[in-house]
Amino acid sequence: MSNIEQLIASAKTLSGDESIGAAGIFAFKDKYLKLVGWGIVGGMTGGAIAGVAGDAVGSAGAMHAQRSHEAQKQGYDGYRVLVAVGDSHIHLFDWVTNQGASKLYYSIERKSVEVSIKKFGLSRHLYFKNSTSGETLALQGNVSPISSVSNGDKTVIKALQ
Repeated sequence: MSNIEQLIASAKTLSGDESIGAAGIFAFKDKYLKLVGWGIVGGMTGGAIAGVAGDAVGSAGAMHAQRSHEAQKQGYDGYRVLVAVGDSHIHLFDWVTNQGASKLYYSIERKSVEVSIKKFGLSRHLYFKNSTSGETLALQGNVSPISSVSNGDKTVIKALQ
């Protein structure tokens, strides 16, 4: 599901916030050095089993495993989340591919969050810092014209600027 209207409707239903006007699917920001390590192991394992094709599948599987591991360490179910922006709050939901969002992790007042957005190729890294608690969250979105999630991500990025 990457239809912006569907994402917004889902976020409104789960949060009760009728002011939500932007929603997109984001991943937790990659930890690149850890990705390399997991990718080497996955690629070697896959390559040993099934040659070049196994190498590619093993590397992709390792990348998914690293992302999932990092998300679970932070208390999230998967490595992707639905971010929704309302007039006064930012909401973070779980996101399961082919199923959608089913629960609200938390909502935070926009005035309590410092947001910075950095370009990284066709990705955008979003950094959130709770100005009260000091907690931080780093996410990555996609603005590539061929990405199925880029339209929603662009609406969130625009709403946060």
